[in-house]
Amino acid sequence: MKKNNKISLDEIGRELPFTVPENYFEHFALQIDEQINRNSASNHRFLRRWMYAAAAFVGIFMLGQTYYKVHQTSVTQKTDTYEAYVLSQVNEASMVDYYVDEPAK
Repeated sequence: MKKNNKISLDEIGRELPFTVPENYFEHFALQIDEQINRNSASNHRFLRRWMYAAAAFVGIFMLGQTYYKVHQTSVTQKTDTYEAYVLSQVNEASMVDYYVDEPAK
């Protein structure tokens, strides 16, 4: 048995197996516009939510950094003030005597 792998147009005929709905191409542009607008509106809402979330994250991060810097400055100032206070209470002559009169080991 020999199979015929080639199909000729005469065997198929001129009958079209597919049909197009009526007024399909007249309403095609409107349908595409509606789909684009529907998708873009949902995309805008999605992007807007992410933008708000990103802005909130950046705001919280900036506030944290500001608080940290203020806190570190405050701690540094307190340390400097305490050291200055301690040094102001010690007599300079007694400090010199303490370091000079220390027994050598």
